Formats: sequence, structure tokens, C-alpha cells
Amino acid sequence: MFLLNSLSTEILFGCITLILVALTVIFWNRLSAKNWYRITARVLVLVLIQILALASTGIAINRAGEFYASWGDLFGSKNQLAKIAIEPSLLAQISAKDIQSATKTAGGSLIFREVIKGSHSGISDVVYVVLPPKIAAQMEANLTAPSVGNDYQVVELFSGYPGVPNTWIGSMSGITTLEKLEIAGSIQNTIAIIPSINVAPGLDTECLNFVGGPQVQTWITSDMRDFASKFIGIDSRPWSTFGYSTGGWCAAVAAIFHPDMYSNAVVLAGYFKPLFNSGVSKREKLFLTSKYSLIRELKKSPTKVHLMIIASQKDSFTNRAAQEFMKSAALLISTRYVPIPIGGHNTNVWKPFVATAFKWIDAQNVLAVSPAPH
Repeated sequence: MFLLNSLSTEILFGCITLILVALTVIFWNRLSAKNWYRITARVLVLVLIQILALASTGIAINRAGEFYASWGDLFGSKNQLAKIAIEPSLLAQISAKDIQSATKTAGGSLIFREVIKGSHSGISDVVYVVLPPKIAAQMEANLTAPSVGNDYQVVELFSGYPGVPNTWIGSMSGITTLEKLEIAGSIQNTIAIIPSINVAPGLDTECLNFVGGPQVQTWITSDMRDFASKFIGIDSRPWSTFGYSTGGWCAAVAAIFHPDMYSNAVVLAGYFKPLFNSGVSKREKLFLTSKYSLIRELKKSPTKVHLMIIASQKDSFTNRAAQEFMKSAALLISTRYVPIPIGGHNTNVWKPFVATAFKWIDAQNVLAVSPAPH
């Protein structure tokens, strides 16, 4: 089976394209007669070569950027996930079998991939749970009664649009960065929850709840809390959010609209108003943009949420969005701004600042639990 993100698929499409080009060159003279079916054959061969060349390029780009995880994602099919998703009532505490079948990274983390049905939203999709090396070792040593203990913080990570949650594990090197920081003692044990945010095929939901449609805000907030509590026994302590590009907006809107669930948010190359790309009517855009206004929400009451904004000065759209938001929210929310001096809107520019964000999140959580001076 040729998976969308596999090297074998990329090689296969590349080889087929090259072979067809070579055969076209070799047999071109046989198609040179001036009759309609040979002229048609020439045109069809050239069109096929173009299609294969574009497909090969697209597969290579997708494999590097991890925009789609499967052929189903690419062609907008989620039906299979709905069939295999774990119902909320059947979701159980993590077991020895779960731990033994999890993917173990070189740094010692355990990665669990679960397909669940949201207990509040009804959305069925993928969520990754990553347990840090120390907690993973604790669980492996006590398979009869595995527990995450009490020494941890939780960060919920969001991808872009299009995008898939395992980008944080792959090209963004988020989990590798966490491991290095944890092993070095730079941050405390950090549990990562990484849900799919692109849950409605053909619809750019911007992590919001649609009237009569997908309840994505509920999926990434209440559903993830319920899931994490039931599956790995996480308590009610506040989480942090961290996202890049569209995921940066998701991180901001989740934390600001749910300050009872989150204490910190990191927006990396993101924006601060919903930016719908497809599948949303003009009327819906106006309604949702008004309903999910960050500034209006912040003006309702003081917030304890802390915000970090990381933006490239060469990425004109996201940097301008950051500057405009910080100007409007200057007295409404505690904000730290980190400019990236060079580079545009891509993962290679963002990756060096992932560690900066994780260290800041850890520092905020340490301050939150430190006793006040007498």
C-alpha cells in the first residue's frame, strides 16, 4: 500500500513520470503522422506527463511540509475515522497494552495515536498524546497501575491549515525539542496533546463552532479535556496552547475564550481574526468574525491568560496582524512579543523558536505556582 507521505510513493510517481517522458521521446516519431488519432495521442501523452509531473511535485512538497496525512485527508474523506472512533462512553484509562503498543521516540517519549469521538462536539478524528521521557519510564515500570503522577504541565499543540497534528512530531520537531529541554532540566515534564483541527473536509473552520455545523472550538477545548482526563488521568490544572499559522489563531482563541481551561497561549506566525479560506459563506464569515472577536472578549473582564507572539518581520501579513493586535490589546492582556528578524512563512523559519516558546510556557507555569512573597 502506497501511503501519501511515504518515500516509496514519492519515488514511484517520480519514476513513472521519467519513464513516460523517456518512452515519449523514443516513440515520438511514430505519433508524427498527420491524422486525428495520432495527434490526439500526442496531446494526451503530453497532458499525462504534465499531470504526473505536478502530482510528483505535490507529493514531494506534502511529504516535506506534512500538510495532509493520508489520501483520505487529501481528497476530503473522514468517513473511515467515524467508523473506528472510540465512543465517549467506551473511552477507558490507559492500559498496559496501550503503553506497549505506543511509538517510542529515540529520546524516550511515548506517542499514542487515538481516534476518538468528541463527547460534546460529536466530531470523530485523530488526537496524539505524547508523554515525556520521565513519565513514560514511570508508566513502563508500572504497567499494572500506570499513572502520570503530579509532576507535569500540559501543552496543546495546533497545526496550520492545511495541516495535520503529526507535523509537530515531524517537520516542526516539537517533540524532539521538548525532549531535549526536559532532559537538560530546562523545563518540567510536559505532556503534549495534539488534536486534528482540520476536521471538516472542504471547510476551513478556523477552530470555531459553526451554527448547525462542526463544533470545532468545543472539540479542541472541552473534548480534549475530557479525553485527557479519562485516557491518562490528567487533573483540572490549566493547560497552555501553542500553534503555528492558523494554529496560532486557534491557540489564541481557545485560551482567550476559555481562561478557565488555559493560562498561556503562544501564537507563532499566526493572526488574530479568523481568516476563512474555503467553504464558508459571506454571512457566516461576518457572524463568526464578530462572535469570536478577541478584543471584544478581552474587554468583557480582566484575564489571567498570558500571551506570547512570535512573528517574522519579513512575513508582512502575520507581522502586521501581530502589531495591530498588540496595539489594540495593550492594556487588556499580558503579552510578550518575539520578532524573527529574517525569513518568511515556513517551518524552517519557525523551528528555531519552538524552544523559546516552550521555555516561556514553563516559566509562566513556574511563576503561577510559586508562593507570593511575604
